[in-house]
Amino acid sequence: MPNDIKFFYFGYQCPHNAYLLARIKTIAWQERALLHLFDISGDEETCRKYKIFSPTMTIVNDKYRWHGPFSKETILEILEDEGAGPVAQPISQSNDIVRGKLVPITPASVLQTCVPCINVEDKGLCMGKSEWVAEMLSATGLKNLGYLHFDDGKCVGGAEFLPSKRVPYPIPDKRNDNAFLTCSYLSSETRDYKTHPLEKLIGEIGGLGFKTLSVAASEKVVFPNGPMDWYTRKGFVDRGILHEEKMHGATIHYLQLEL
Repeated sequence: MPNDIKFFYFGYQCPHNAYLLARIKTIAWQERALLHLFDISGDEETCRKYKIFSPTMTIVNDKYRWHGPFSKETILEILEDEGAGPVAQPISQSNDIVRGKLVPITPASVLQTCVPCINVEDKGLCMGKSEWVAEMLSATGLKNLGYLHFDDGKCVGGAEFLPSKRVPYPIPDKRNDNAFLTCSYLSSETRDYKTHPLEKLIGEIGGLGFKTLSVAASEKVVFPNGPMDWYTRKGFVDRGILHEEKMHGATIHYLQLEL
């Protein structure tokens, strides 16, 4: 049987998705693997079937699941079916809070996310993200989707949200007044870039009619939105496990904060 690769992506919500699409197509062609692409935007049925809780997800041979960005070497190692494949490293989020400049997330501002997300200074790679933000703003009527965080003139992450009904993931609470944290980065063991934009977001979305803010976060690793204990320190309540990703320790929990 030929190798089988399934790649799931929430449109261009994650700046990684544009180049990862090109990468996975190349890998599949070179390895003669069957490739199935799923844009999960609005596709709750597919997300429920495959238990997708992040904007970038890869499943190899219906056995190995990998959240977030991947290198060619990562996929090749999984395709070789040697043991459990590569193992992501746990991370402990620092409590050293950085309070830089906050900028609303808009189609123009997200062009600055290429450096922290993709590690290159090429705004062209974030055009898809810009178009995605414009589409979400138009669909929701929101003025922005949260805040980017800048330190020493460079984007270091931020806090992005959507109304929960706008995310395709099979989360247990899709009330109109429940917001969902689609992106909370960057996770770092030396600095806390996440608290400042999250505090700003929390302080505002209550005024937009939301009563709770929720997130899907891994217990110990970065993707998606991990580590989860950082959220419990911020007052989020653990509502239970959404899915256990045994291959690289991404046991995903659903957490919620009363606003």
